[in-house]
Amino acid sequence: MGRHRQWHASGWGAAILASVAIPFVLLVVLFQRPLGLKRSSDLNPVDVARYLSDFLDGSGGAWDWDDFTSISIADSELDSIRQEAGAVPLPLTTHGEAQMRALLARVRALEI
Repeated sequence: MGRHRQWHASGWGAAILASVAIPFVLLVVLFQRPLGLKRSSDLNPVDVARYLSDFLDGSGGAWDWDDFTSISIADSELDSIRQEAGAVPLPLTTHGEAQMRALLARVRALEI
């Protein structure tokens, strides 16, 4: 039988790696919000309405729709709308466009 070739840290190497990696991870977790590394977006109803209307009229940037549907929103109601919009099959059919317009109307009702 041959010796396995899987690498793993042990001994002093593991201790040094742990003493560097653990504080680094703790600092990242501690400062993720001030550094902009959070997992959700602080979009408001105006921002969400802009994403939806830009998508519907084709004026959004190349990655705007992907960004919108991929990053959760801190506000749970807006995030629910984001998830529903992301679930609409693409390319848009007449029914899909109607769904998007209904979502846009819901967001605009929140702007008031």
